[in-house]
Amino acid sequence: MSGDASAGQAAATSGSAAEAIPFLDALRGQIEERRGDGENLAVLLIDSGLISRIDAAWGYHVGDAVRNRVTELLRTDVLRPGDLVGEMSRDGFACVLSTVEGPAVALLAAKKSLRALNAPFWIGDDEIFASPAIGIAMYPAHADQAEVLLQQATSACAIARDLTGRIADYAEDRDNSAASKLLYENRLRTAVAEDALELAFQPQYDLRLGQVMGAEGLLRWRDPALGVIPAIDAFAAAEAADKVSDLVSSILNRALRNVSEFRYSAGLDLRIGVKLPARALLNTELVDVVQRALGTWSRRPGTLILEIGETSLLGTNTEAREALGRLKEVGVKLSIDDPNMALSSLFWLAPMPFQEIKIDVSAAHDLAGVPKSERILQSIIELAHHLRLEVVAVGVADDAAAVRLKELGCDYMQADYKGPALGPQEFVERFGFNDR
Repeated sequence: MSGDASAGQAAATSGSAAEAIPFLDALRGQIEERRGDGENLAVLLIDSGLISRIDAAWGYHVGDAVRNRVTELLRTDVLRPGDLVGEMSRDGFACVLSTVEGPAVALLAAKKSLRALNAPFWIGDDEIFASPAIGIAMYPAHADQAEVLLQQATSACAIARDLTGRIADYAEDRDNSAASKLLYENRLRTAVAEDALELAFQPQYDLRLGQVMGAEGLLRWRDPALGVIPAIDAFAAAEAADKVSDLVSSILNRALRNVSEFRYSAGLDLRIGVKLPARALLNTELVDVVQRALGTWSRRPGTLILEIGETSLLGTNTEAREALGRLKEVGVKLSIDDPNMALSSLFWLAPMPFQEIKIDVSAAHDLAGVPKSERILQSIIELAHHLRLEVVAVGVADDAAAVRLKELGCDYMQADYKGPALGPQEFVERFGFNDR
């Protein structure tokens, strides 16, 4: 829905007059009146979520009739004499509350608008419902220019679409968040297309053998303008841009390429872990992407560990669980990497094809000095082993903690105290064998 693009052509009608005038001009006039009397003004941007679907199903002539009905409902059920309503786009409507005491009045008008538009529209014998969302911007609290108020109301409306109440008022941090999200999406497309994503490698140690046996490839997306983008934001941008497959493919190919280079240039035959949010399992191309990457770099499937976060999704989504099963059939190793997972989740995670679980031991600062912490940790390790899960400890504090974890039966550790995650060249220089 575009406010400024169509606002100049939109018809604005008053609750007491039907004369059509350009909406932005009418809004500017209202703002000038408020400058003079010091009162507040509110703009409601309403996305009906209805007209374009009616256009596609029944034709534009029916869509026009429904648009007229929406405008009439807003005028008669919500607005007062002197208020304005304009058609901003095919689905979008803007209402100007010419004077309001404050935000509470604007919110009340938004709720009345929802009630009015949630009533059914009849098309022949068919009962059709809108799915409206409403954004609110206030003069002078949010802006004092017509174009800016419309943009802010549009921004709030986009937020409202994801809210249960379907109403949002403008907030600068929300607007900045929406702008950042759009920037992420576009810059991510470029980064993936140019193979500009980077990975840093955190070594994983086999506590039983006392040596490096693998690494986790950590996404490091360094954007020249935005700085270092967290992996969670990269995946959110990829999902919004419908680029999850491309992002996963880029990460996997880089990880497998680097670990292959570790083998041939430095004598390191390592497994490699890559963390994916559980929502990535909903992508229908994921299994094919994994298989293609393994084939490209001639890697045995069992040397790739997919570490799945946000596991709560697996309890409710059949598609995600089925994707796990297909990945297990491919032969990759599946690891639970969810620091927010409750122990009760193991009841429904137990039947799933995971072979490993990562546990954060940073809360157990002094294992030797706090016997209860040690017993809790031992119980978790034993429980995981009973479920046939190998255990990778993260957040290990020092060598003494590593020794005690080994004694408690922990299988592997990934420890920051051993040093930060390294780029591919630095990783080879530190852990490679060929030049020693």
